[in-house]
Order: sequence, then C-alpha cells, then structure tokens
Amino acid sequence: MGHWSEGLEDEAAQLIGGNPDRRVLRELLVQAGREIDALSGRSFHPVRRKTSLFEPNGLPFVDIPDLQAGSMEPVAGVWEVPDPTNAEISTVLQVSPLADPVPSAAPTADALWIAGQLVAHASQAGRLSGDYVLHWLGTSTNHEQRKELFRRVMDPALRYYVPILGVPVNGWWIQIARRLIWVTSETEDDGRLVELLLNEAMAGGEVPPLAAVEAILVVVPITRQPAEWAFTARLWTDQVQRPSSRPWSRIAKAIHGHGIPTITLDPLSTPYEIACQVVLKGYWHSYITGDEPALANAVAMAYPLQVDRIQRQTHAPDRISAAATLLEQLIRPGFDPARGAEATRRYVRRKASIAVMQYRKNVAPDRYPWTQVGISERRYYKLLPMFAQKVNGRYDYDYNDVVARMKVYLDEGDRKQTIRAAALEVLREHGFGEEAARKWLQRHPPEEAVDAWPRGRRP
Repeated sequence: MGHWSEGLEDEAAQLIGGNPDRRVLRELLVQAGREIDALSGRSFHPVRRKTSLFEPNGLPFVDIPDLQAGSMEPVAGVWEVPDPTNAEISTVLQVSPLADPVPSAAPTADALWIAGQLVAHASQAGRLSGDYVLHWLGTSTNHEQRKELFRRVMDPALRYYVPILGVPVNGWWIQIARRLIWVTSETEDDGRLVELLLNEAMAGGEVPPLAAVEAILVVVPITRQPAEWAFTARLWTDQVQRPSSRPWSRIAKAIHGHGIPTITLDPLSTPYEIACQVVLKGYWHSYITGDEPALANAVAMAYPLQVDRIQRQTHAPDRISAAATLLEQLIRPGFDPARGAEATRRYVRRKASIAVMQYRKNVAPDRYPWTQVGISERRYYKLLPMFAQKVNGRYDYDYNDVVARMKVYLDEGDRKQTIRAAALEVLREHGFGEEAARKWLQRHPPEEAVDAWPRGRRP
C-alpha cells in the first residue's frame, strides 16, 4: 500500500458495495498505508529523482531508501550495492573503496549470527539509545560545530550518520548507524521510525526538533571491490502501536516479501536470541536458504529450554535434531515486530508445544478423543459445544461420556446419510432426474421413495 493507498479508493469502494463514505474510506486506506510503511521500512513513493548529500563519518556504507537499481548518476567513489532479494532496488550505497578485499568470507548465515551478537552487545551497552547519539555529538563536536551541524541537518537533502559500530569479521563488514534528521511538517515520511533527541531541560527553552532515525544494521561481504550485495535490518528497541484487529498473518507475506527485516530487542533478550532473530529474518527474507546448518544451530543455542523439551518428549537423537524439528515449525514468518521481543519468545514457545503435540498424535493417536470417534481434531472441536458447556472459558465435561454420546450422534448421522443415498438411488431408478430426486427428498421422508414415481411413470 504505502503512499499509493489513496489510489485504491475506487477499487475498495467497489469491493465493499453500496455507497460508502469516501472520506472515511480514504482515511482508513491512508492509515493502513502508513502501517504498511512502518512495518516494511519503505515508503513506496512514485518513481522520482532526488539529490542527496552523505556524511557517513568514517563508515564505508550508508543505507538509502528505495533507490531504483541503475538510476543513480555516476559519482566518483560511490557505488550502488545490489539487493539480492529484489533486483529492482538498492538499499545500501558504498561511499568509500575497500582498502583490501579479502579472498574469502564465512557463510552468510554465520555472518548474520555474528552480526546479531554484535547487535545484542551494542544494545546492552546502551549504544542504540538516543542518549548515546547525544553523547557522540557532544564528544565529536564542540559547541560551534554542533550549531553549524544542526543548520546543515535542517537541509532534507543531507543524510548525516552517527556511527555506532563498524568492524570487519571473517570476510564481512558489520556496521550499525543512526541518521540525524530535523523534523518539520515538511519532513518526508520514508517508513522509518524516529526518536526525538532533545527535551526542554536539555534545550533550555524551546525544544529543537532534532531526531535520530531507527538504528540500521548493514552486513556486507568484503571479498570484492565494489561490494557485491548487502543485508540490511532495522533495530527496534520498543513496540510499535498498530491496530490489533489486523492479524499479522495476513500481512506477513507482503512485509517479508517487500520490506526490510526488523529485529526487536528488549532488556530480557539474550545475545543468542537476538542473533537467532537475525538469522531467521535472513531466511524469511530470502537472504539465506533453508539448508544452512547455522539455522538449526542458531535455534538450539537461542532457545535451549524449548529444544530440550522437544528432545526429551520426542526422543530425538540429539539437540540438533530437536532444533530442526522446532525449525520446521518456524518456516513461516511468525514474528510480528510491532509486538516486541517478548512476542517473539512466546511465538517460539507456542511452536515448541505444537511440535510436541504433533509427535504425540503420530505415535499415540488413540489417546485423543477425535481419533476414537474417527473424525478430525477440527471437526471434534466444532461438535463439542453440542455435548459440553464452557465454564470460565474452558469446556467442563466427562471425557468418556462425551466420546460415547458423540459416537451415537455420528453413527446416527451416518445411518441417515446411508438411507438418503439409498433413497436417491431408488428415485433415479424410478425415472427421477438428479435435481428432481433431491427436491423430492426435501419434501418427503426417504422411506417413501419406494412408492414414488414421476408423473405419468407409475407402473
């Protein structure tokens, strides 16, 4: 959706039918579009030309939103870095040449695992906070330089980056940075979250709208000059408010197909959990394939309690096999970044429980009531309200009694279906057409089919 959500107004009105209020419909579409922008980290603007000035402060790479591949005018010392999952855009620019490209690099999944742990350590040290940005500004510039910097940041064409981390590891460059912006009514919304840096106490009066964009992780192989491709991810330390009535499962495919990966952190997140998130996001966004050994290893190290439970209750031969079982439950994008890091942990715990239940169903099917009556679990719970009542939100019933009564109910249903099928066959033999036979059965008991004949056909 994004900023072209307004163009869906006529289509949405046609799908709704009737004569909906166009003003309300437009507001809802714009709200949904902004939600998609925030979750995807993209703005989906129409194609246009734009001039930008970069001050990376020593970083060799900078993030750039929605750059159409091949559209940048040639600039000495600047290269587009392709996005391997979307050949039409680039999200990273290389702004300085690599001093000495390395001959080889570690596998991509291993690099993402290391990057996730570096993100965790930066978060624990408080380097992803707005206070750190202010600290960096205070130590890297004097008072006069800061005033000049603020004047330059007011220019929307300037992209000024505060470096948080920048280090080469095993043939990869891993960096984290935050961009400074001056927020006004004319500031362009590019789908990124912003944090105001100054309050009244700091400013000593009127609060200047200086803000820092969410932290961006960039992971690039440095085996060639210029770099071949790059992985980028957004780092969120707080939850994002969005309508709870819109299930994540309905938009997850679009976000993971067209958006920038989002990593959620909180004080309870362990370094291994954050690193596992980075690896899983790389998998869901198609930067790595499902046959990477690091995937199962990441799950085993990030969620040891859940993996131990699966190994113990499914009799898996080792922890990696148990982790692979859990990973099979995580093949679909289930982490809603707007719900925060705790939602991620709940999601994994729930998937571990599902893996154990599926194993139990396969090895001991007779222990479940729906298998005893010969129906699916889904149908069993649809029929259950006919035989039991809920007490405090849970069904309270005698297991054996319900199974016995449900068997009688299903057997009676099967008997009626058998009689109806036999009656239809008799009516066809007497000369009724298919539709006429069914209509006859709607008006008469099936037992009377023996004496039923079409008009003029009675012997």
